[in-house]
Amino acid sequence: MARCLAFLVLALAGLAHAAPNARATALAKDAERLYKDGQYKEAAKLLEEAQGLEPNPKFLYNIARAYDQAGELQLALDAYRKYVSLPTSDSEPDLVKKANLSMDRLRQLLARQEADSRVRDAEKQRLEKEASDARARAEAEAEKARRQKAQFDAKERAQADSQATKANGRKVAAFVVGGVGVVGLALGLTFGLLSNGSKQAFRAATLLSEKQLRQTETVTQAVVADVSLLVGVACAVTALILFPKGEPEGLVVTVAPLPSGGALGAIQWAF
Repeated sequence: MARCLAFLVLALAGLAHAAPNARATALAKDAERLYKDGQYKEAAKLLEEAQGLEPNPKFLYNIARAYDQAGELQLALDAYRKYVSLPTSDSEPDLVKKANLSMDRLRQLLARQEADSRVRDAEKQRLEKEASDARARAEAEAEKARRQKAQFDAKERAQADSQATKANGRKVAAFVVGGVGVVGLALGLTFGLLSNGSKQAFRAATLLSEKQLRQTETVTQAVVADVSLLVGVACAVTALILFPKGEPEGLVVTVAPLPSGGALGAIQWAF
């Protein structure tokens, strides 16, 4: 570093005497000051401006050195190339040798940077691909879950509709059968009462023919009452079985004996 700085100072000092352009000379001196202060990039900019005013091989070499110190590897390499490409009458063999060595070093550094950049880019692409694949998998899983939920909901609705339809059908059947049971029990009650009345009339009759007639009526009415009651009870039980579970409790059947030997039945809906 000290040797580079000494060379730059000596080179600029020589230019101060050789350059006829006063502005270029002033810029070279300012560049020397900046270089000493470690402001290498700023020094290179001033030297480029001086080179534009008064082209000089040493300006070009010192531009390369300043960019090299600033870490601007590609700019430094370009400036070194320009210097070594000058005619031999304009360049110095010692500086050409140093420039070539510097270019070899810079090429290695740039190649390493490029390799590192490619590795970083490859790693970035890999991570981006993994993230993209993860998002795609998550979206696919979410879509699958949505479809499964929709299928489950549709199946639940279909089952509910089917159960409701069956329940309604069983409810209608239960009401119809229950209605028949009510009619049967009502007939059983009616004929039971008639049978009881005929029985009382049989007891009160004094003529044999009248007793025979009342006896026949009593038996016939009692049989009809018993059959009607049995039919009513059977229908009531069937209605209770048919009526959907979880609905109103259903039918309540009450059966009581009649004096005629038959039975009195009553059926009602319990809500």
